[in-house]
Amino acid sequence: MRSTLRLLVALVGVAACSGKHETPLTSANSGSRDLTLAPTDSSSALNDNPAAPRRPNERGTGPLTTSPSLAPGTSIRAVMRETIHSRHDKAGETVTARVVADVRDADGRVVIPAGSTAEMTITELRPATSKSQADGRLALRVNALMINGRTYPVSAEVTRLHHQLRGRGVSAGEVEKVGVGTAVGAVLGRVLGGNTKGAVIGGAVGAAGGTAVAIQTASRDVVVPAGTPVTIALTGPLAVSAS
Repeated sequence: MRSTLRLLVALVGVAACSGKHETPLTSANSGSRDLTLAPTDSSSALNDNPAAPRRPNERGTGPLTTSPSLAPGTSIRAVMRETIHSRHDKAGETVTARVVADVRDADGRVVIPAGSTAEMTITELRPATSKSQADGRLALRVNALMINGRTYPVSAEVTRLHHQLRGRGVSAGEVEKVGVGTAVGAVLGRVLGGNTKGAVIGGAVGAAGGTAVAIQTASRDVVVPAGTPVTIALTGPLAVSAS
């Protein structure tokens, strides 16, 4: 009996001692595994700045945050819709040109589509008043661009516009410029001829000479036919509403 009691006490003691020890973290085969955490890469600088917005030509589905715009110096190719003629038109009149090619921004977006309209005002228009004058005068001011039904005031200038010089011929007004030459010719005919016939001949010679002078001094009109190419350059930025 005593031996049995001693055995029970011994078993209880062993159980109590075994409960005070923690279970080991590793098993018998833990030597085959490496549980150490991988070291962090501290060589790269941390970046707390938000990511830059995507451009429209990059992949992404986010909405565009800016409206299409063009920088100063951008060229716009167009053709004149109306004819400009220094004999019939004058400063202060409005003329228009049609854009013939899409104008895109730096991101490839169309800002000014072909078919848009450039509105301009004639600020100076004068013919060449004689053959000694090399050319007449023509100046245009660009006021606005009409894009997709909207009008945008614009800072721009005409950088290229071909024109023609067309002679008016000898009109009554041109002959009046040299009327004194004709009268002198008639008087000279009387002096040389001494009779009516001489006066007539002298007058005829004077008139012919006056006409020749009139041809040399005849005005030549500045003409820009409809359909003439015109190049416009922006002198300031242009932003349009996104369509």
